[in-house]
Amino acid sequence: MPKTLRTIAIVVATILLVAVVAFAALFVVGGRKIAKPLDVHAVAVTLPTDSLSLAEGARLSITLGCNDCHVSNYAGQVMIDAPVFAVLPAPNLTRGTGGVGGAYTVADWERAIRHGVNRDGRTLMIMPSVDYAHLTDEDVGRLIAYLQTVMPVDNNPGERRVGPMGRVASVFGLAGLFTAYAIDHDALHPATVDRGVTADYGRYLTSVCVGCHQPDFGGGEMAGAPPDAPPASNITPAALGGWSLDDFVGAMRTGVRPDGSRLNEAMPWPAFARHTDEELEAMWLYLQQLPAVTRE
Repeated sequence: MPKTLRTIAIVVATILLVAVVAFAALFVVGGRKIAKPLDVHAVAVTLPTDSLSLAEGARLSITLGCNDCHVSNYAGQVMIDAPVFAVLPAPNLTRGTGGVGGAYTVADWERAIRHGVNRDGRTLMIMPSVDYAHLTDEDVGRLIAYLQTVMPVDNNPGERRVGPMGRVASVFGLAGLFTAYAIDHDALHPATVDRGVTADYGRYLTSVCVGCHQPDFGGGEMAGAPPDAPPASNITPAALGGWSLDDFVGAMRTGVRPDGSRLNEAMPWPAFARHTDEELEAMWLYLQQLPAVTRE
C-alpha cells in the first residue's frame, strides 16, 4: 500500500475509533443521567371531597392538557415509538390493571405533577411538569382528587425504553424531554391564588404556555419537538398588537385567528376553550403588558 494511502487509512481508522469511544462514553453517561433519582421532597396537599372541587379538578385536567397525552379516559398511550431514540408511554393514570392510580400516594402524585419524577425519584420524560411547577396546593389537590375518582381502565402502555440515540442526546439536556432538570425543586408553592380579571391571575394561568412559547412568550422552536415541528407563535404585543380581547377569546374558543387562518395544530386550543370568559380576559390582560419580543 502506498505511504499516502496508508496514512489516510490510519487517520480514518483513528477518527472512527475516537467516534466509537466518544459514543460509548456518552451512551454510558446518558444512561446514568436517565436512571439517577432526584431527591425531591413532596409537599403535603389536602384533597377535597366536595363535588364542586372535584368538578374543578376535572376541568383542570382538561385545561392543563392531561388527557392530550394520557387520552380522554386517562388509560395512557405510547407517545413516541422510535426504538433507536426511545419508546415513551404516557402511563395509565387509572386504578385499572396496568395503571398507576392504585399505587400512587398523594405524595407520589404531587411529585409527578409539580416535579416531574416518578415514585422512585426517576425523572419522567415528556411530562411537562415545568408548566405545572407553579400550581397552587389548592389546584394540585383538586386535580389529584379528581384523578383518583376516574373510572378504572385495564391498559398497560408498557415501560419506558430509551434507545442509544436517546441516551446520547440526554447528555446534552433536552429539557423538553426531562423537564425535572428545569425546575427549582426547593421553590415554595402558594396555597391558593386570588382569582379575578387581573393580570396577576393571568400570569398564573399563562404559566402553562411557557413550555412552548418560551419564558418571554416570544415563541420559537419548542424543546423536545420533532425537527419538522413548526415553531411556537409569538404571543407578545409584537405579534398580537392588532388583536382585541374578542379576537383572542375567539381564537381560544374556535382555533381560528382574526384573519381566518387556523392556529398551529400543536396548539391545544380545545383545552383552553374550557377556560371561563373571566380567565381568558385575565390571560389577555397579562399578555398585553408583556414586553414586545421580536426574534431575529
